[in-house]
This record gives sequence, C-alpha cells and structure tokens, in this order.
Amino acid sequence: MSKLAVVAAGGTGGHLFPAQALAEALAARGWRIVLATDERGALYADKFPAEERLALSAATAKAGDPIGMVRAGVVVMQGVLQARKAFKRLDPAVVVGFGGYPALPALLAALAQKRPTVIHEQNAV
Repeated sequence: MSKLAVVAAGGTGGHLFPAQALAEALAARGWRIVLATDERGALYADKFPAEERLALSAATAKAGDPIGMVRAGVVVMQGVLQARKAFKRLDPAVVVGFGGYPALPALLAALAQKRPTVIHEQNAV
C-alpha cells in the first residue's frame, strides 16, 4: 500500500496552485493524496489530484475583535476535531501545509497526533 500525504491549503490560487504542483509530483511517485481545505477551497479544487477532499471548519478574525477571535477559535477547534477523526481513518504519513487559515486545523491535528508535518512557504527569501 502506498503512502498517503495530506496536503492542507487555503482557498485561494496562491495556496492551492503550489499545493497542486506538489500533489501531482507526489502522485507521480506513487503517493496517495488527500486535500484538506475549507468549503471555499473545495470549490476551486476540481482539478486537484486528490482521492479525497476534506472540507474542514476554519475561520479567521480581525485584530481587535475579541468576540470574533473567540468565535474563530471555536470554529478552528471544530476543524481540528474533524481533521483528527479523518487522520485516524486515513493514517497519513505526512501533513503538508501550504498556508491560508484553512490549513491550520489540519496542521494542529497532525501535531496533536505526533504526525510529521511540513510547512511550505514560497514567499520566504
């Protein structure tokens, strides 16, 4: 059975397109791919080479909005629980984060389960 990589990426092209490039390269080497994103990201991922798409709960809040921050924290924790449940079923070898707030629940769940994680940052100099 081939290894499984969960690719976690936000719902914009700036995050999804680099994630798709990695997913295609890993799939060409025999890896199975699962995409973890939010509902918005799932709408743009029709050509993403994944055997499954996880639409995790995710949110962000404006700085200086304490109520919004609490609400966002609750939503992110829901996403973490969703990801943990999925990861128990999928047993990924690695979770790769490509940015955007929808990647956070998957990465936090992987860290909580002591799974290998990678953060890809294409903007670093």
